[in-house]
Amino acid sequence: MSSKQVQVAIAILYRQGQFLMQLRDNIPGILYPGLWGLFGGHIEPGETPIEALRRELLEEISYALPSASLFGHYPEPHVLRHVFAVPLTVEVSQLVLGEGWE
Repeated sequence: MSSKQVQVAIAILYRQGQFLMQLRDNIPGILYPGLWGLFGGHIEPGETPIEALRRELLEEISYALPSASLFGHYPEPHVLRHVFAVPLTVEVSQLVLGEGWE
């Protein structure tokens, strides 16, 4: 494992007092397989956290990021999480799941 810190962008998606989560794929090689989590992912070189979040939401649920508010930065030895609150402005039925089970 590399000692270099990985950066990720994560969305707390909310609508009408509820939160949208993802049941992660249960495949080898991914973090937390088969568990519930938030949408998001790693930040590519040259990307800002918001750019990464926009890309990840399009890849994972075909959702165009309308806006985002910084929730916080959470550093650990090997990962820095940039967490954003993101309003879900469409019905869940309009999303297309590209990763995960549910």
